[in-house]
Amino acid sequence: MSAVDAVRRTGMSKALLLGASVLPFIAIAAPAAAQTTPSTGTTAPSGDTSAPIAATAPDAAAPAAAPDAATPAPAAAAGEDIVVTGVRASLRSAQNIKRNADQVVDSIVAEDIGKLPDRNIAEALQRISGVQIQRNFGEGSSVAIRGLTQVRTELNGRDIFTASGSGNSLSLEDVPSELLAGIDVYKNPSSELIEDQLSGTINFRTRKPFDFTGFKISGSATNTYYDLIGKSQPAASLLISDRWDTGIGEIGILASASYQKTNFRQDTISTEPFYTLDQTRKADGTPNSPSDVATAALLGRTGQTTTLPHGTGIGEVYGDRRRLGVDVSVQWRPTSTLEFTGEYFRNDYKLRSYGYSYFAYTSGASITPLAGAPFTYASNGDFQSGTFTNVPIGDNTSIGTRHSVTSDYSLNGKWKPSANLTITGDFQYVDSKTNNLNSIVGLSGTATTLTQDISGTIPSFQIASAAGLTNPATYSNGFYLDNLNHSEGTDTAARLDGEYRFDGGILSSIKAGLRYANRKNTTSDTGYRYTGLTGAATNLTYVGLGDFFRGQANLFGDIQAFSLPTVLDYDATRAALNIGSTPAYLPSGTNTQSQKTYTGYVAAFFKASNLPVPVDGNVGVRVVRTQSAVTGFYQQVDLITAADGTQSTAAPSFTALGETNTYTSVLPSLNLRAHLTDKLQLRFAASKNISRPNFSQVNPSLTITEPGTAQIDQQHTASTGNAYLKPMTSTNFDVSAEWYFSRTGSLTVAGFYKDISNYIQTVINQRQVTFNDGVTATYDITTYNNAAKAKVKGAEVAYQQFFDFLPGDLKGLGVQANFTYVDSQAPSPASQGPVTQLPLEGLSKYNFNLIGIYERGIISARVAYNWRNKFLVTTAANGTGNLPIFQKASGQLDASITANVTPHLSLTLNATNLTNTIRSTYYGIETRPRDSIMSDRQISGVARITF
Repeated sequence: MSAVDAVRRTGMSKALLLGASVLPFIAIAAPAAAQTTPSTGTTAPSGDTSAPIAATAPDAAAPAAAPDAATPAPAAAAGEDIVVTGVRASLRSAQNIKRNADQVVDSIVAEDIGKLPDRNIAEALQRISGVQIQRNFGEGSSVAIRGLTQVRTELNGRDIFTASGSGNSLSLEDVPSELLAGIDVYKNPSSELIEDQLSGTINFRTRKPFDFTGFKISGSATNTYYDLIGKSQPAASLLISDRWDTGIGEIGILASASYQKTNFRQDTISTEPFYTLDQTRKADGTPNSPSDVATAALLGRTGQTTTLPHGTGIGEVYGDRRRLGVDVSVQWRPTSTLEFTGEYFRNDYKLRSYGYSYFAYTSGASITPLAGAPFTYASNGDFQSGTFTNVPIGDNTSIGTRHSVTSDYSLNGKWKPSANLTITGDFQYVDSKTNNLNSIVGLSGTATTLTQDISGTIPSFQIASAAGLTNPATYSNGFYLDNLNHSEGTDTAARLDGEYRFDGGILSSIKAGLRYANRKNTTSDTGYRYTGLTGAATNLTYVGLGDFFRGQANLFGDIQAFSLPTVLDYDATRAALNIGSTPAYLPSGTNTQSQKTYTGYVAAFFKASNLPVPVDGNVGVRVVRTQSAVTGFYQQVDLITAADGTQSTAAPSFTALGETNTYTSVLPSLNLRAHLTDKLQLRFAASKNISRPNFSQVNPSLTITEPGTAQIDQQHTASTGNAYLKPMTSTNFDVSAEWYFSRTGSLTVAGFYKDISNYIQTVINQRQVTFNDGVTATYDITTYNNAAKAKVKGAEVAYQQFFDFLPGDLKGLGVQANFTYVDSQAPSPASQGPVTQLPLEGLSKYNFNLIGIYERGIISARVAYNWRNKFLVTTAANGTGNLPIFQKASGQLDASITANVTPHLSLTLNATNLTNTIRSTYYGIETRPRDSIMSDRQISGVARITF
């Protein structure tokens, strides 16, 4: 088995005891008087790109956040509009942002300090129409907007990213949601917003001290129980803010911090790649694959299309996450025309995943059916059940860790020298570091028989060996793999923006600005170091698998594996295996990327109020000069074969690689809005944008390691980037109708179309390599290319309303619902088997959210169901036999209930993944399953205090 195959097979791909904190939920029955606050409106952007897109009330969370839900406002005057705080206020604020924005945007606003509707940022984003998420160990980790994954992430209108091999965007699972006041999703940005996205821009907004009228303190404590792993973990957040009038002007300071510790467990059942028996013959009548012809004859399938899997396995992965976030901001207003804001944002994230994988697997080598055993097939000849013999088995104990720290320093100054002119300057520096470790101890042996049945919802299989799977004597060989990786990225950006507002006339304002950014990224990787283990296996642990997949899987029983407590300590693992050193960072394992951009834009905003149908909007252009450079190495590792046949690795040979690229992009934009009535408006938007390749896609580094004698017949894989990739270019069109029939009620319908050039896709190319000892091997190299064209089109429908016309307590009922349809057309890379035409990766054609809300008196509750249909995970990947991988349609149900016990104290109970959703993938067609994945259900109790 190759190192890459071994990594693939590691699997790293009780009621909550709330006590007295939840007893008030039982006791609360009578509704309390609803809290109200004066209505506040929102305005269009003011030209400060780091500022909110909507104006804020004096005590509102920046920007356009819900009114202060913790403190009752003065009673409204007779006849004055009022709005209930909490969910209603956040929905109203988000609706106002969408309604009054100069461009196509959707928002999520925190109901209160530290209270987004979902604790995970990605899972909160999935409630927005057009947004689809992918999960990592049960948590939302990345998003696609309108079917495209090329998303730009910003913090307060500035760059934010996690240093990694890709290094271009923020890992959404890293940031504690309690630090955010809201999230804006720009789907067709205008020219004053930063470029580098195809699908949209996600802007995370933090709070500032001037968002509050004076002193503010808010804190929360959470305990969450994870039912599959059977553990609970705490979380806490605290915000303190105040502002003062001083002799040098008004000064405000805000500090907030959030700490989260989470656990998880993920159980996976995998079926390995499917290979169709090659029964073709040469011109002389001899078979091209004698072994396949013999297998077909043994199965009684001579002349019939027959496809067999080459193995199966399980992964039982445990893990934990730790998030620590800090946000400190200082604001100074020396005069009424001058304001400065300085902010420090730090995000510290740790992820640890560890556990066992166990599998029977031949990779690309033939698999042998057991003579006389019954076999069944689908109508297309795909294997459904049967028994194989003499199958290699693997037993891995592994750990993978990631530690990412991102620090963001920013300074913003806004000067208003006259009533018409506003000048804004902004500076930012980002420093991000990530360290990764992978450590795997593998044991191997041979199974007497492997019996598989993949015809049901959950695949089942049985592995038998002569000595038994819990007998150490079964595992005659072993290996150790370890790998270290370090990434560091920096970004220095500065911009100057100006806006001049005109008095009267159609032209209302002109905005113009300049921006410079210098992004650098360096990644160093040791590569996987392979150490063969000889002699009888030692330091083993008995592993019981009786509760695997909640006991729903029909499996082979318990196993012996290398000690997990030892593997959790990297130094102890190496000591147990008599390995003194760590893998070395070689020059050839380092690659660098740099990107400088020089940008200028101008935008004109207009308003024709005297037309029969009032129209407003903006037109502009953004011009960007990009200079990029990448460096890396081609590295080849040969084997040395001693006289006795033993093999060891030679010193690597390597060749330096590099490429530079410079190009200019002209990106026009147009946004129009027609006000048909006070409540009904139409929008049209057109723009052009680019999305540059991420750093991993242009990294030219490639390492080829010669296979050993035992591996020569297996599938050999490697991966590299393409330094010659061009940026993707998209021409975008949006039309929408928006009906705002109440302060928290709206119905919107939107259509969109994107015409994309140079779309980047994953491909696999074959390369033959001849090594110094004359051995020749064929490698499947995963890389990227620019497809000629891609098109994305679709429609969104979104609706929200509180049913205030209902009698009594039923007035508290409300609903949010949205539906998205997305279709794509793109050239597909060559794909084996039955699937040769593929959609874009990550795109579900259909997606919907349905959220039921109840808010009345002191009770606030919501139940949310999210569903998406099947989508393409990847066009091809290592270990798949060059087949595409799809994920089946799936949905998830989440719920929460809050009791606002007093104006200052609330208690919340959250539940996630109530449906115990199993996420399943398959190779191209559903008769070829790949993974079935089960994750934790979560129950959280939250106490929140605000003064």
